[in-house]
Amino acid sequence: MRLIGMALCTLLAGCASTGSEHGSRTRQIYVAASRAPCTAGVAKTECLQVREEPSKPWELSYIPIDNFDYQPGNEYLLKITEVRVAHPPADSVSLRWRVEKIVEQHPVP
Repeated sequence: MRLIGMALCTLLAGCASTGSEHGSRTRQIYVAASRAPCTAGVAKTECLQVREEPSKPWELSYIPIDNFDYQPGNEYLLKITEVRVAHPPADSVSLRWRVEKIVEQHPVP
């Protein structure tokens, strides 16, 4: 009986998700070869431009991308995991992206 209880606890602990990865999903996004001006809070900065399909227009992204070393002048197709942040700060986005694989990378003249 004790062995069954320990096995059950181990199984449940393995199924538990961490607070930072609650509600994650995998998808692919395109990243443009150049950043575009944007406003993050009161500060003016430059944001990455992203889209989910090549035929769609570029959109500004305020979502941080972990595990990604962006090089201007290169367009990317990334396989990412989108992670919902459980308790984000009030002045922050509730999502994070983590690169799982660079599917394509090519220079844009």
